[in-house]
Amino acid sequence: MAAKKPEFKRGFKTWADNKSLELRSRLGLAPCSPLKAAALCKIFEVHLVTPADITLLPGECLTTLCTNKGKEHWSAVTIPKFPSGFVVIHNPSHSLARQESNIMHELAHIICGHDMQSIHNRAGLPAYMREFPTAQEEEAKWLGGCLQLPREALIWALQQGMEQADIATYYLASAQMVRLRVNMTGVNKQIKQFSR
Repeated sequence: MAAKKPEFKRGFKTWADNKSLELRSRLGLAPCSPLKAAALCKIFEVHLVTPADITLLPGECLTTLCTNKGKEHWSAVTIPKFPSGFVVIHNPSHSLARQESNIMHELAHIICGHDMQSIHNRAGLPAYMREFPTAQEEEAKWLGGCLQLPREALIWALQQGMEQADIATYYLASAQMVRLRVNMTGVNKQIKQFSR
């Protein structure tokens, strides 16, 4: 049975692409420029850490989160800071491209203003390992992808003759993310129309 296609609020996809370009502009970047998650963290007062940076984290938790047994079961988590800002704890055992995607996903939750109080504990994991409702997760996936690879950047890269592997390297994205964004945005069809 095919997975159900996520439904977004009217205009959300356009808003997400525009937000990605707006944030690039705010950082002095061109629409087709790579956007580093670390640079975006500064705008939203996000302190980026790994489990090893948390000195009060018990050794058993650190072992669970960062060894072969546990590292595959989590990517990143956002914790609100008082009085403002956020802490994003991310998994350093993933590839650099995957880490970038993980952090962009957490930033997307913050940018969308998702309610941190409405999230639920995931069974069997520590209290700080929480998940958002499905609709909010889908929004964060979409916006996270836009932050890494907005439609305008994909069109530019493909018009430059870049292969998907080149795009992945240039934007520090995974091959899977590039393939997903190219397919979901329909940019190949748009480029074919331009070339007629």
